[in-house]
Amino acid sequence: MTVRQRAPERTRARLLEAAKSLFAQRGLHGVAVSEIAKRARVSVGMINHHFGGKDELYRACLDELAEIRLAALDRFLSPPATREEMILRLELLIADLLDVHFRHPEVVAILLRDVNAAEQWGPELEKKLYEFTPRFARFFAQAQRLGMLRPEIDPVTLATVIYTSLSYLMQVDSHRARVSGKSLRDDKTRTRYVQQLLDIVLHGAL
Repeated sequence: MTVRQRAPERTRARLLEAAKSLFAQRGLHGVAVSEIAKRARVSVGMINHHFGGKDELYRACLDELAEIRLAALDRFLSPPATREEMILRLELLIADLLDVHFRHPEVVAILLRDVNAAEQWGPELEKKLYEFTPRFARFFAQAQRLGMLRPEIDPVTLATVIYTSLSYLMQVDSHRARVSGKSLRDDKTRTRYVQQLLDIVLHGAL
């Protein structure tokens, strides 16, 4: 690949990096295209050239994470043969999702910031982002049909509880690290929290 061929890719990557940082701080409507271009060290016209405008650039920042999360479901959540396999697959999925979130903190911040203004995501991206929960729930529905979960359990509710619990753990991780010295970035701490989360959600505290 020549330098000339690589230049557009570098420009696109710089725009995404700059946009993620600014959108995470101030949201879609709080950032001007001139600020993004300045931080990326390119002309404003490059935003239209590579993305078609600020809204499309914003959606491109989120689209990669949406794709990665759905790919994780495909990798880890094949129908389980035993209850032990079901729990192991869940542990692997959650550990992977935590890694994804740590690798893309600014995109996660954008999602958390704008979750109540999802109309600005556009219908295609919104569907892709929200597709995670029903696809996660299908794994529990499969396990339920195999007799691994009580029949009265709602798979969507179970998937939602696990994912929202995971999201909360991520949100407070920096605070937890400052106060207790424990962070999900530490392998032992992460393993313990994941196992505790699944034990409580799947088996209850009583």
